[in-house]
Amino acid sequence: MGLMAMHIAEGRDFPDFMYGQSYMGSAESYLAAAVFRVSGPSLVALRVPMVLLFLVFLLTMYVLARRLHGTGVALVSVGLLALGSREVYGYESVTEGAIPETLLAGTILLLLGHRLLETADRGADSARRWLLAGWGLTATLGLWSTMLVAPFVLTSGVLVWLAHRRLEGRAPRGGGWALTAGLLVGALPWLAHDLTRPFGDSSLATLADLYVHGGTGLGSGQSTGLVSQVTNTLTISLAYITGGSAIAHPRSAPAWPLAFDGGWLPPAANAITTVWGLAVVLLWAAGLIGTLRTLRDRRPQAWRPQSYGRLAMLVSAGLATVAFAASPTAGVAPANNVRYLVGVLVATPALIAPLRSLFPPPVRAVTLGLVIITLAFGTVQAFRDASHSPGEAASRQLIRALQRNGISHIYGGYMDCDRLTFISREQITCAVLFEGPRDSLTPGFDRYLPYRAEVAADPKAAYVFRSGDPRNETLARSTCRWQSHWQLLGYEIWQPAEPCGVTT
Repeated sequence: MGLMAMHIAEGRDFPDFMYGQSYMGSAESYLAAAVFRVSGPSLVALRVPMVLLFLVFLLTMYVLARRLHGTGVALVSVGLLALGSREVYGYESVTEGAIPETLLAGTILLLLGHRLLETADRGADSARRWLLAGWGLTATLGLWSTMLVAPFVLTSGVLVWLAHRRLEGRAPRGGGWALTAGLLVGALPWLAHDLTRPFGDSSLATLADLYVHGGTGLGSGQSTGLVSQVTNTLTISLAYITGGSAIAHPRSAPAWPLAFDGGWLPPAANAITTVWGLAVVLLWAAGLIGTLRTLRDRRPQAWRPQSYGRLAMLVSAGLATVAFAASPTAGVAPANNVRYLVGVLVATPALIAPLRSLFPPPVRAVTLGLVIITLAFGTVQAFRDASHSPGEAASRQLIRALQRNGISHIYGGYMDCDRLTFISREQITCAVLFEGPRDSLTPGFDRYLPYRAEVAADPKAAYVFRSGDPRNETLARSTCRWQSHWQLLGYEIWQPAEPCGVTT
């Protein structure tokens, strides 16, 4: 994301999707590019748009929750969402795509759908046209950015349809055109990409393949079946995405993105994650049952747009959870990939509201107090992990050491390559290497292929891997002649004296 933002700010490239793939739109990069034009590229500047998006999400969530559940639930919801586990905090603040967009777009879609229901019996046609255009724009922009928005498009789309039915032939003039215009404008970057490429390279084909085969982050693992996927979702994933992991595994190694380590594996499910996950499901079911009971009153005067909005919020979270549980991701990496469940957080008000009917005030206060303490503890963990993670200053120190030794091209690991290239502003360019067969290294996943060609053209490109990485052992066993081999800041640097044949 940072490299894309830097290229956009310099006018060198204007990508539709993240480098190296045909899905996940580049909205975050364009926002970061605007900041770069003012302050220059840096990790801090890269995260400014993420913080702003999250703040707008909290504001929008307050408005939506207040309309659906009242001021009290809205304030508690925003307070809880401002806290969180280290996993959630990491996904919300690190620029890796999809998370802030899912939260904000999902909330806006539900708010616009609810407003259309509210104005079905009153309000000017011009207001409804703007609401329809805004819903269409948000829907397609959200889907371009991430398909995690799909459940919210579906459920809020039902609200739009219900509002249209309620008008009974009194649809606003130009409403269809406003909706179509919004949909088309939001889909422009998506259409520009897919219409200029073969269907096999389109975002739709890519997303279908990723969902069927489990997406990224699975390594060589294979799901053992639907039962394990559902079990892992209930006993691990829901706890991780809603903050329960803070007390379930307080001493575990931090996960990506706060650890900047792709080798992290989640701790096993335990009683706390299981109880936490099941409690989330029970609160969701209680909210669903209560809403459906309210909607059973079919008298003509019993028009309840508030209840339809609550139902859309709950169903959106349910669909997001079902989609995750049906994917192989839940069977192999139920904690590493909980970002795909982030849509559940949009339903926070609907999960809190049932506490009013389920428990008396003292029990309700104790329950909320325990949740707040847990999330506060998770917030402290997040800041602690962030302070111990590789910072920009340490990366700059490593970059200066490489430059002092005349190194401008390196091979490295996936988690380090783009980071070092970005922080050095391309003074150091890096290509990824994976472990290959028979003591060899093979080209890895380079998101920006020109870097691979640039590094390969340098016969003395150095190798930079973290200490303890097995790729260092491969280099040590190779027949390469080394000009120097040294360690710095947790990395091993191998500088060849001549072209090295370890890469296949």
